[in-house]
Amino acid sequence: MLDSRSPALTRPTPCPAGFPLTATGGPYDPLLKRLVNAHKERQVRSVTPVLAGQLAGAAGFLLRSSAPAHAGIALVPVPSSAAAVRERGFDANWALARRVAGELRGQGVDVVPVRLLQQRRGVRDQAGLDASARAANLGGRLRVGREPPRDRAILLIDDVVTTGSSLVEAARALRAGGLSVLGAATVAATVRFRANRSDDSRESRR
Repeated sequence: MLDSRSPALTRPTPCPAGFPLTATGGPYDPLLKRLVNAHKERQVRSVTPVLAGQLAGAAGFLLRSSAPAHAGIALVPVPSSAAAVRERGFDANWALARRVAGELRGQGVDVVPVRLLQQRRGVRDQAGLDASARAANLGGRLRVGREPPRDRAILLIDDVVTTGSSLVEAARALRAGGLSVLGAATVAATVRFRANRSDDSRESRR
């Protein structure tokens, strides 16, 4: 099922200013929606390697497509709120970052996962918000929360890209810290990215 999917570059329609170069593992169809929700909302850890395989494929595709080559890569997950992580007892994107880093190292890529970004207080749950509300909710709400690896280019990772607001804000925060953002990789992208039409899909609860 997932093995037949090919990673590709993607972007939202409309595309917000500052959206980074992004590769995705596939469309956010019913199968991936079930897997992502099981991983994030129900902490089904057996799903981690499945989603990480999708994500590693997208990350590898982006790294092969980008130029120039970088000596080292830092995988930086888009963070969930501390409250959401406490409620779930599981940081889904961090679990993916660690697994993807291992897969890429197995392919000869010098990569480390880094918990670099933190949410400031006041960020609402993104589920159910439209594009303008998502942008307003996240604008200026991420920050670099630790000393960054200055010798590595940053590759953002996330599970699903919907309106692009999360990746735009993550890239902004990193660039504000003087860091080089190579791009982003995601497990999936909503259908409207590929078909240029509206879709009722929504990114799972961040």
